[in-house]
Amino acid sequence: MNFPWFPLILNFALLGAFVFVCNTLNAGRRAPVFNGALIFIGFCGLAMLLDFTLTFVFASATTTDRERYIDLSSLSACGERAVAYAIPCVVAAVMALRFRARRGPVEPSVTIHTSEYTQSELRY
Repeated sequence: MNFPWFPLILNFALLGAFVFVCNTLNAGRRAPVFNGALIFIGFCGLAMLLDFTLTFVFASATTTDRERYIDLSSLSACGERAVAYAIPCVVAAVMALRFRARRGPVEPSVTIHTSEYTQSELRY
């Protein structure tokens, strides 16, 4: 089993892109809304599901076609790709927890009483 350096680097680059885009979108907002690491985990989970599905499709090919896809359909190749997905997902999970802790509790809004007679309020 070879260590999958290229897919691992590519997944970390995608994680960095997700976090950068979400931080850029959050910069214009009052409270951070988009968690790039959590979005990456969702897309990575979807990619793993599709990858494993295609692995079993290629593994169930006929014997003549299977020889062309042996590099993709073997269990060791599937394990290599799973490692390339799992390591960035663990890093993204830690980043997602840090994002949630950084957000902190939501402060209550300020209420201004506008009139004593009508009991109206203006929320800011």
